[in-house]
Amino acid sequence: MGNVALAFGHIELQRGNASSAVEYYQQAIAYFTKAKEPINEADARRSLADILRQSRQFDAARADYQRALEIYQAYKDLYGVVDTLLGLGRIYLDQRRLNEAADMFEDVIDRARALEYELGEADGNLELAEVAQLQGRVDQGLTSAQLALQTYTDKHNDLGTAHASLLLGEINMRRGQLSFANSTMERALRTYKVVVYRMGQVEATLGLGEIQRRRGFLSTALQTFDEARTLANNIGNELVESRALLGIGDIYRQQGQTTQAGAFYRDAQTRLERLNDATSVAEAQLRLARLAVFAGRLDEAGSYLAMAKSTIDKQSQAAQVVPWTLIIQGQLLLTQGDFVQAEISFSAAHNQAEGQQEPLLAAEALLGLAQTHLARGELESATSIYVEASRQFQLSRCYAFFRAGSPWQWRVRRGIY
Repeated sequence: MGNVALAFGHIELQRGNASSAVEYYQQAIAYFTKAKEPINEADARRSLADILRQSRQFDAARADYQRALEIYQAYKDLYGVVDTLLGLGRIYLDQRRLNEAADMFEDVIDRARALEYELGEADGNLELAEVAQLQGRVDQGLTSAQLALQTYTDKHNDLGTAHASLLLGEINMRRGQLSFANSTMERALRTYKVVVYRMGQVEATLGLGEIQRRRGFLSTALQTFDEARTLANNIGNELVESRALLGIGDIYRQQGQTTQAGAFYRDAQTRLERLNDATSVAEAQLRLARLAVFAGRLDEAGSYLAMAKSTIDKQSQAAQVVPWTLIIQGQLLLTQGDFVQAEISFSAAHNQAEGQQEPLLAAEALLGLAQTHLARGELESATSIYVEASRQFQLSRCYAFFRAGSPWQWRVRRGIY
């Protein structure tokens, strides 16, 4: 009876019916506890903890992981220990406690390697790749994700292969390799659809929408983001739904529909605050700051920027947002006529973006520098920097930014990059 409930829980989870899966897992735990089947109880608790973690109920998830870990350790189930430590590490990752997450995943890799548990080692490498990406260590993230992908492929683990492809798509999107990122993300999405894994399907759809937006396919991207939003709403994943709202807002901003963009950004911000996702809240605030700069509401822009910077300064994992923050700060300073400080901000943004292998942000920072030189009447240097920015955008095949010009030209040309 317990095994039946556990199996039904797995089926409901794969379909994206988290609430039904929780009920089945709780039934399985109750049965296994009564029947005194501790290993099965631990398996059910770990499955339940996975769902609680995904719904950001971290304390409850941690309690079930800890109980499962105690059982596995008592009965010397070393494979169960590895899988449970992986879940605990994911809590740290979701909470953006990245140093603790990295330590946990390195421990997982060591333990799995000692057991010759190759899939456990691959899982550890994949999670370590995500940590590295969030910390701005893109090369390490790429290497770890590729190691995981190779193992999943060798073991014919379709779901693991899709997870690794999804992360590699995100990393390569960040590195500006948009064509490769697109094909990798589409591969992940196809696999998720084949195995009917709804949660992965939602995340891959969201990633595909962002890639399409960056490539300038705005109508297609809008449809993809809307699909991601609908899918996320259907399975109760408010985090992905919120990020889809941000993506939709970005498209409206690029199309010059700033009122609609602001509405989507504020909706996303409210949801993200409810989820206590501080870094994502800061991203929404940065978007609102940029809109306020475009509209000439400089006090409002300064307020949003200050709130975002306060959050980012407290979050060590927000390294990837720093270049963008500096760019928007430069936009505000330039609009205020402070050319010296604007140039400092854009130069710092360019250096940080290059250091984090974010060529699109680096090129955007160059656009800011060009506009600053132009505002000072330095036409020759401004032209040279514009040409270099254009070259970098074209190398990344990112036409969404450059076709409509720099963000400050919006006030003259009425088009947003």
